[in-house]
Amino acid sequence: MRKLPYILPLLLALFLAGCGQQESDLPVNNRLGGEFTLTDHNGEPFSQDQLNGKVSILFFGYTHCPDICPAVLARVAQVYRQLKEAGDADQVQPVFITFDPERDTAEHLKEYLPWFKADIIGLTGSLAEIREVAKQYGVVFIKDQEEQDYLFTHSDYIYLLDDQGRVRKLYPADFTIEEVVTDAKSLL
Repeated sequence: MRKLPYILPLLLALFLAGCGQQESDLPVNNRLGGEFTLTDHNGEPFSQDQLNGKVSILFFGYTHCPDICPAVLARVAQVYRQLKEAGDADQVQPVFITFDPERDTAEHLKEYLPWFKADIIGLTGSLAEIREVAKQYGVVFIKDQEEQDYLFTHSDYIYLLDDQGRVRKLYPADFTIEEVVTDAKSLL
């Protein structure tokens, strides 16, 4: 009977440890992501660590894209609105990083992104800065021509980052909204 006082605290500790926040099944991708500093749509410096504490939905693209980028941003906005309806939007941050800093200035991003009604942070910078961040995330973009209305050939993955800024999942441009909502909630 003397062992009982030692066993009860141990059992209580094990029980309480199991009552904490559920850990997500989404693995951490250590090959992608990392620290960066760019310029936000308000013209202010914005570093990756400003996203810490929130789950982020990150997308690279450009505002003059004729099809893929606006469609993906609209889908990201739908994810955000569903999370807002569930009361979780204050813990989630959509982020759009342009790879067309020539046209996608902070001022232009500030005018463009509100159309999606999702509190998206728009980021731009010098071409060298953007290339470095794109490299960290494995993003490929190639300017097709040097004319005024040039286009880009580009990768179009969406990145789900946890509250520590770690990449937890990639989605193709035609992702299902419900999958991203469920995955984002698993990280909250």
